[in-house]
Amino acid sequence: MQVFLIYLLWAAMAAMAAAMAFAIYAASRADNPLRKLVVYLILAMMNGMLVGPFIYLAFPGILSEIGAIEVALVAMAVEIIPFLALFMRDIFLEDQNASRRFLMVFTAVFVILDEVLMSLVFNLVLSHQQYLSLMTTSPVGAIFQSVSSYWFVFPMSIEMFLSIILMRRDQSSWALVLLLTQAAIMFLAPPAVAGYGWGQLTVYLSGAVMTGFFVFLFEHLYRAQSVRRSMGSYILILLAVYTAMMAGVFMWQVYGSIYIFSLAMIADMVLYLWGTLHRCMLSTGPRTYWLANRPWSFGFLLLVFAAEFFMGAAFDVQYYGAVPFIASTGIVPLTGSILAVAGKAVFDFFIFFGSVSLSSWFLVMMGIEMGSLVVFKIRKTRDMETRIRLSLMLVAYGIYSILLPSFIIQNPASVPFIGWSMGIGTAGPVSPLLILPMLLTYVISGILSLLFGSRQLCSVFCTAPVMYQGTFYDSMKKFNTSSGMSRSLTRADRTGNMVYRIVSNMVYVSVIAAAVISWLDSTGRLNLTFYGTDPEYMLYIFYFGFLWYAVFILMPYVGSYGCINTGYCQWGNFNRFISRFGFFRLKVRDPNQCVTCPTKDCASACPVGNYGQPGSFITTGEYKDSRCVGIGDCVNACPYENIFYYDVRHWVKEKISKK
Repeated sequence: MQVFLIYLLWAAMAAMAAAMAFAIYAASRADNPLRKLVVYLILAMMNGMLVGPFIYLAFPGILSEIGAIEVALVAMAVEIIPFLALFMRDIFLEDQNASRRFLMVFTAVFVILDEVLMSLVFNLVLSHQQYLSLMTTSPVGAIFQSVSSYWFVFPMSIEMFLSIILMRRDQSSWALVLLLTQAAIMFLAPPAVAGYGWGQLTVYLSGAVMTGFFVFLFEHLYRAQSVRRSMGSYILILLAVYTAMMAGVFMWQVYGSIYIFSLAMIADMVLYLWGTLHRCMLSTGPRTYWLANRPWSFGFLLLVFAAEFFMGAAFDVQYYGAVPFIASTGIVPLTGSILAVAGKAVFDFFIFFGSVSLSSWFLVMMGIEMGSLVVFKIRKTRDMETRIRLSLMLVAYGIYSILLPSFIIQNPASVPFIGWSMGIGTAGPVSPLLILPMLLTYVISGILSLLFGSRQLCSVFCTAPVMYQGTFYDSMKKFNTSSGMSRSLTRADRTGNMVYRIVSNMVYVSVIAAAVISWLDSTGRLNLTFYGTDPEYMLYIFYFGFLWYAVFILMPYVGSYGCINTGYCQWGNFNRFISRFGFFRLKVRDPNQCVTCPTKDCASACPVGNYGQPGSFITTGEYKDSRCVGIGDCVNACPYENIFYYDVRHWVKEKISKK
């Protein structure tokens, strides 16, 4: 009997989802009073049909079974009456726009209301006592629970898929991809099904779909260079919804709370209805050049990162477990005086932020996403050495930055270079046990920078170039001249140099001071920590787990490669300083070719801002600067293939050829 009942409810759910999908489709095309009436009738009848069973199940004893049917019939009849009046008004109404606006709002409200009612009714049918108890003790909680239930999630996703099929001719191909992604992520809601491994599986599947969507979105924006204003607004709101959704998944995993997730699901459906009920809204209208719109681009970067951040947090919790992961972050309880609570809250923010942004699974997700854009860049790159370097960069990201220190080496802090990938503070405190591998890291990296230039770090081993050098993010180097701050930083003018000196010196002082305190703590001479966290490691968390991403997100205002041009990356500063005395530089085969070159494309192509290349090539035949990290955009941009890299390999060849 129970099995038959479940099949019956599934059949009813499918029929209602199909009816709702048709209602959404009809509402998008309701350009006359009769079509509007059809939409009103479908939604009102669906609502009325659910009212009777809901009262019967939610308030036992008030209605009999026959009474519930009668109430449903009366509700359907009563709800139809005002819409018949609206139909008559629409026939004589001159302002059809006002009538259509009402229809849009009515459709959105009743579609969601009917789905919530259906979920409540079906949950009451299958788990009557449990759900009735929940409704009695927490009516609001019961509603949110119904929204996160598969009786809400699955019908909504079916409605989305079916309405997209019906409205496919009204949307552009990339708008269809966006809408289909929404439907897929709606379906893959982790809290929807209890048991059967659904939650564990869909955390990864929904994350994979969202990551794939981000890659598609990046590449489309890179190729199109513009976006319709309505679509641009839709994208930003959708990213905000996905941020809330992934935050909701995280809260559900850690605390069992579904409130944020349920609100995000409702917001997702409201957004979908807004985009589809306004026919062709996403595929028509004026365009905006997003590379010339700094506020939109900043909002886009911020919201993409926010969604990725909580996605990474959800991955971490799913892999390590909620209790072990939260314990590993080092956050402290917010107790004590107001000042104590404020201090602990600031500490908890940075330590949690860095624990997620530097975690293995966050880096895995970012590597797949950003690495895909680098693969697209490789396919577009003409110069073979640059293609090889980009390939090595991806290999280094996967093996050197993630696989070896996180999954293979048991104690990475004891391994030079690999365990200390960002220099001092990376793997722990400055202690007698760790001082040797830490110092050897500087020796190894310094030797590599002498031989091959600082590009061994800033364009291969560091994780930053994977994010900066993909197609979409590389195109953001156009922001280098879009504001006074970005122009100063990338051109290294008087203001830019002053910012660099101030920031870099502040970083050096803080790192040295923290190293001294860390050493004294480790040797038992002092006990000064951030709530038990080593000060040098805390600085590493702040500089590379928080500040790096903050500067990256601020790219529309500070320009590309802020990690180089602002001077806050002490590890990069060290390697670039050493490279000044090494072999690496750019050379040209024929300086006279640079004299006659009318465009000087090498200068405008550099994302760091090495604009002095043409003059140096003409006068000396080479270009050497500590800010040149061998990205290779200049080499690829030269229309005469005149520029090439020079490092220890070429020096050895020259010595051998002279013999």
